[in-house]
Amino acid sequence: MRIRIKLLLLAIGAFVLVSGYYFYNRYSLEQRHTSQQAARPHKISNSNVLRIGIIGDSWASGITLDTIISDELLRRGLKTEIFSFGEPEAKTKEIYNNLYASPGTPYSSSKILHHNLDYCIILAGTSDAEGEMGAKFYAYYCSLIISDLLKNNIEPVFVTMPDFGFKESTDSLGILVKARNEVSSLIIDNGSTGSLDDYRKQVNQLLQDTHLRDSTIVVPFNMVCDNYEKHKILYRNSGHLSVAGKQKMGKLIVQYILNKEHKSNLPANPAGNANIAASNVKPQSGG
Repeated sequence: MRIRIKLLLLAIGAFVLVSGYYFYNRYSLEQRHTSQQAARPHKISNSNVLRIGIIGDSWASGITLDTIISDELLRRGLKTEIFSFGEPEAKTKEIYNNLYASPGTPYSSSKILHHNLDYCIILAGTSDAEGEMGAKFYAYYCSLIISDLLKNNIEPVFVTMPDFGFKESTDSLGILVKARNEVSSLIIDNGSTGSLDDYRKQVNQLLQDTHLRDSTIVVPFNMVCDNYEKHKILYRNSGHLSVAGKQKMGKLIVQYILNKEHKSNLPANPAGNANIAASNVKPQSGG
């Protein structure tokens, strides 16, 4: 009997240790990676070629969005070089770590920090929300991604948390996954996990508090779609955009980049001209 009790206690102890390690590894807020290269001057190009990176989860994978952005900018007279790295189901933690993964490692996006890019588009959030990682987790890693891009003189283009079939996605999870998410939401202080607005508010507040928003192009996804249920034509399924949705998002991203390009090319002392230019270059919400 005593042997059985000891074995039971050992099994319980092992389970607690393994569970603790798993939860820590999944939900912990790790420290920032050490920069792998010295800061360099921002690229000032006399050509009309824009070098653009795309990082994120499955929304950044594939070639459709690359092509949409490249074609749209070419239509506006700008050639591009695009470097795209997406990892399906990646949380913001993985997306951040991928920037520092060794070249050749699956989903490594280290090229982003070493190709003297002008802009880097960040497409993240759906996997964080589906996995109920919490608003604090999401905001923290978004801020690290944005901050480290800026340290490398790459202008972040941050697409805010998309609207998608959040309830459909979480309802379709297996029983064990649901149980894990419920337990983690109770024992880990990651912020709210039940509302997409909580994720948006948390990251917006953190970017304001750290002044990262001042140096970031923030693309509000609600200008693509503000209600998943009413605009399902823009979605392939509950968690991914259709081609029509990608086209609308891609055009909106391009417009925000062009806005910044126009502002950067204004004369040094153009009080009157600046107002005229600003009034003529406005984000387009339509597709």
